[in-house]
Order: sequence, then C-alpha cells, then structure tokens
Amino acid sequence: MTAPSSSLARLVVALVAVVLIGCAAPGPARAPLPSGAMAVPTDDDLVSSAQSGILCTLSASIPSVTGILAGDPSDTAWPVWLRSPDGGRIYLLWPRGFSVRFDPAATLLDETGAVFLLAGSPLTLWQESHATADGTKDHPYLVGGLVGTGLGDVQHCYTKTP
Repeated sequence: MTAPSSSLARLVVALVAVVLIGCAAPGPARAPLPSGAMAVPTDDDLVSSAQSGILCTLSASIPSVTGILAGDPSDTAWPVWLRSPDGGRIYLLWPRGFSVRFDPAATLLDETGAVFLLAGSPLTLWQESHATADGTKDHPYLVGGLVGTGLGDVQHCYTKTP
C-alpha cells in the first residue's frame, strides 16, 4: 500500500506545483517607459487594432464621451485625465503601453512612445457612453474603439484582446 500512496502523493504535489506556476505566470510583458515618462492607468487587455488583429467598427453614431487632456505630475496614480465641458474630471483607463511625459505640460504617449495627445487637446471616445461608466477613479472609461484626438484627422482604434 505504500507504493500507491507514495505515487498519489507525488502526483498531488506535481499538480499543485503546476497550478501554482500557472497562477504566478506573468501577464503581458510591459515595455520600458519612454525616457522621462511616467505610467498612466491602463487596461492590459486594451491594445491597438493592429496588435490584436481585430478591426474596429463604429458601434455608436454620435460621440458620447469628450473632453480636453489635463494632468498633474504630482498625482502619480492618475497623472492625466480629461477635463469635461462642465469643468469636472473624467478618469480613463488607457490602452496597454501608454504613458505621459510632462515637458512642462502633459504629453500623452501611445504604446510606441509616439505623441498621442497634448495637454489642452480634445479627445473623443465614440465607443463609450455615459451608461458604461461614470468617469471616476472607481469606474473609469476605457479608451477603446474608435478614438479621435485633436492632433489632425488621424483616427485611432483600440480593442480588447480575447
């Protein structure tokens, strides 16, 4: 009886080890921040449509969340937000790899380190509605779907990875 019991014990130990290794597996690899940049709150499952291979579509016909980029380098947890038309703050979860550099005003950088949005520039989220979140730190909007910025006519598209 000792042999089967010993084999069973080894099997249980091996299964526990596999489960623990799986639970400890790291999430998506994080690229180093661009020089002088600081992290912003992100959703690691939100990536550019080019990275995900998923095409963006316009699921809402009118822009529903808009604001002007603002920031404060002393707020390390939420260094950037949108200023709403009524003057309030709208908090956002940015796509994976986004960061901000203050030189001296906020310059939001995308996942490649390129300038995405400048302080004082407008941002429009077509895929978000006021029913999906309330733009607070506890319930921020996702910068997903089609995104319009105040930097020319370039449209950006970010999707959730499956």
